[in-house]
Amino acid sequence: MYGSMTRGVIFSCIFMLVLAVSYLRLMHAINGEPSHGCPRAASDLRKSALLGQYAGTGGMEIDLAYNRPSAPEGQAAFRVRNWRYSDYEHGDESSGTFDGSGSWEYEPRSGVKGMQIRLDFDEGPQPGKPAPISFLVVGGDSGRPALFDDVDPDVCPDIVMKKSD
Repeated sequence: MYGSMTRGVIFSCIFMLVLAVSYLRLMHAINGEPSHGCPRAASDLRKSALLGQYAGTGGMEIDLAYNRPSAPEGQAAFRVRNWRYSDYEHGDESSGTFDGSGSWEYEPRSGVKGMQIRLDFDEGPQPGKPAPISFLVVGGDSGRPALFDDVDPDVCPDIVMKKSD
């Protein structure tokens, strides 16, 4: 008698747990919040952990470093390849890409939690073109830094840059 009652209680607890998890996933979907797989902003990464090469969407690449040639000692520098302009539409490459370089700053995001990288281009963007993408949110992906363009917080970003090994 007591054995079947214990199994019934265990089954009921497991059923309630599965029901609760399903409910939470449904609420995230209804609210437009991605339930998994999207990078999240991080505020606990040191600037030195960000140094290195990142690759991402559409062949975009960025290399974050210190001490670029002809710059003051310790200045953070970057170089980009196949970089997009800010007027891109998902899947639309009509505005083109460019290669360039400049300096970068690691700073808190304005009005929201997390950190971002602000890119200041010295060379690369073509005159007459829209402004290039110049702000990337700093996040994490499986314990490794990731950079992404956070245009709409309700959907996963189109541009995600993952750090190379």
